[in-house]
Amino acid sequence: MADSLENIGKEYSDFNPSADDGILRIVQNWGNELIAQMQNRLRANKTNASSSLSQSIEPQIKGTQSGYRLTVLMEDYWQYVEDGRRAGKMPPIKNIYEWIQNKRPVQQKIAQSPDRIAATKSLAYVIARKIGQKGTKAQPFVTPSLKQVTTQTLAQRIGRYIADTLGSP
Repeated sequence: MADSLENIGKEYSDFNPSADDGILRIVQNWGNELIAQMQNRLRANKTNASSSLSQSIEPQIKGTQSGYRLTVLMEDYWQYVEDGRRAGKMPPIKNIYEWIQNKRPVQQKIAQSPDRIAATKSLAYVIARKIGQKGTKAQPFVTPSLKQVTTQTLAQRIGRYIADTLGSP
């Protein structure tokens, strides 16, 4: 009996979360669920006008000494969609110009005349100026997603996995 308790103690002390790919898979799956939820929210909010924000969302998982770190990468303007933008300052015209370009039909993208480019830049400027004057409404997609796909769920899955791994002989 004492021998088996000693072996269990050794198993617990030898357990290294960052060397266990089962935990990595759990973190990856949870990250994918979170990203899918964020993308669904963007579609439901109709804030996914060009789909570039939704398509840019991707997980980045790095191993650390104590386990794993999940970072969700996405376009830099995500916080303006999430929190809105108050009036007073114009947003970068470049992002709006790209959005307009992405919204155009394929035929118009192929043959770009100098007049068409100038008109698009002018339109981007007008839109940016309007946003600077009026601001934009918050359309949260990260916070509601984190409420649905909680870190508590992730912790429970990892806890269950560790208990099952260490509990099996």
